[in-house]
Amino acid sequence: MSQYYVSPININPALVGSSDLPLVTTQYRSQWNDFAYSYPINIASAIYPITQPYSPRIPVGGLGVAFVRERAGMQGWLTHTELQLAGAYNLPIDFRQKHVISLGLATSYLQRTLNFESIRWGSQYDATVGYDPSISSSVPVVRNRLGYFSADAGIVWSYNSFKNTLISPWEWTSGLTISHLNRPDVSFTDSEQQLPVTLTWHGSASYRKYYWKISPQALVLWQQSRYHINIGAYTQYQVRKNSPRQPKTVVMGGLWYRWGDAVALSGGLQHHNVQLACSVDFAQYPSLGYYSVGGAWEVSLVIMIPTKNSTYQRRSTPLI
Repeated sequence: MSQYYVSPININPALVGSSDLPLVTTQYRSQWNDFAYSYPINIASAIYPITQPYSPRIPVGGLGVAFVRERAGMQGWLTHTELQLAGAYNLPIDFRQKHVISLGLATSYLQRTLNFESIRWGSQYDATVGYDPSISSSVPVVRNRLGYFSADAGIVWSYNSFKNTLISPWEWTSGLTISHLNRPDVSFTDSEQQLPVTLTWHGSASYRKYYWKISPQALVLWQQSRYHINIGAYTQYQVRKNSPRQPKTVVMGGLWYRWGDAVALSGGLQHHNVQLACSVDFAQYPSLGYYSVGGAWEVSLVIMIPTKNSTYQRRSTPLI
């Protein structure tokens, strides 16, 4: 996802405690649209903060749930469905709560379904007649549905991210996620294929000045000696209010670069407790000559549910 920070539970379970407001988030992404069949991704998530009356500055932690569904290939021959549950605990490490360590755990149940009849295998092509469905596939698929559990853990350090008693325009956040700790088997055949452990580091900084805010971001994913790097920044401007009771309105825009893959432009609008954002990717597929396979577009909706003691504060993770 280009707007990967919209749903914190999907990047680091420790970020489930990142808001003092309940959040409901939906995302939709469609990519590789120049092909006959696109690659749609749907995400829905919710976060509920855990607070205590005697500690109003930051939430104690949070609980989160996320639902993910992906479809790939012609006629959606491969579908991926995931249900994730996560919890986080925020631990201030100094008296003024400028530094906070957040710990998070998550467990997911994932199901992959293979529509075997709609797949055209390379072994089914004949040199004279082309594709021949009567030729048997050379791939020994023994099951078309696979379900497994996955366990993740995360940690996040933040500085001044809740805007507590420290008067400073700067906020800092850095986190690490370890995914697939139990190494589940994800093979459709008799040959075991364990899902490799994935490490994800994310960091951000935010600077506020009057009605402006700028936040550079970085995301690095490592799996089996392969790296995925995403860097960029977003800017937001809060429209000036004519009266104290006027709802808050914020205009946002950002630019991201996925190393060797794509450039993403994003923009959004937050009014009161509802935020709508969209992004466009200009992507290239890493093949010989780097030919374009079309871009992608993504839209997200975030609803912040007000509470009696809500302050509309959120840690230094962007909403787009």
